[in-house]
Amino acid sequence: MKIKRSENEAQLLATIPSAWFSTSELLEYLGISQSELDEKAENLTEGVHFRLEDPKVKDSQILWRVDLIDEVLCLPIAPLEKEVLLNAINNHITCNKQGSMPA
Repeated sequence: MKIKRSENEAQLLATIPSAWFSTSELLEYLGISQSELDEKAENLTEGVHFRLEDPKVKDSQILWRVDLIDEVLCLPIAPLEKEVLLNAINNHITCNKQGSMPA
């Protein structure tokens, strides 16, 4: 996978942790395979679209910004799924006592 590095990588890595998702979560959300992701990775920038979970460990899990990758790849995603993702990223998903989602 070709990787473009961001000049402001340290600053970008400080992004809200809840915005980062695992590779399996990314693939499931986008509905693509690992090989399709590898093909599209040349359009993604480390520190912006993806990062290592622990930068000190070379084989650390890769974490992804699904919202930013979605913008780059422009894959068709159902509006409800997109709304759920954005709510998760912004930490707006909560349960009230009745067990339903807030409006």
